[in-house]
Amino acid sequence: MKPVFHPDIDDIAAADVFAALADPIRLGILVALADVPEVDKARCNSFTEFASPSLLSYHFAKLREAGITRFRVEGTSRYLSIRREDLDRRFPGLLDSVLETARRDPNLPRLSGPLTVS
Repeated sequence: MKPVFHPDIDDIAAADVFAALADPIRLGILVALADVPEVDKARCNSFTEFASPSLLSYHFAKLREAGITRFRVEGTSRYLSIRREDLDRRFPGLLDSVLETARRDPNLPRLSGPLTVS
């Protein structure tokens, strides 16, 4: 498998972050990930309630390309995590503000159970 692109911290643009989080499914993924302890990574197949696997791949790529998440492959498993430290350093307070607001949105997609983590 070819290496997965993750933008450098200095290349993360606020406009890209906002554009990625404008989609309710991607915002729902972010909120679900934020509830996982930072040492864990969520399995990508944990989000199948939100969309089909092919559509999820698209959403995961948008989040990764915007610099919001990190993607990791281990064997046949794929894991996703928030680049919290990078985002907090690049845009202090932005992630917490977005998460706080999103959690109050009753229309945001939510998972019915816990995420599968490593």
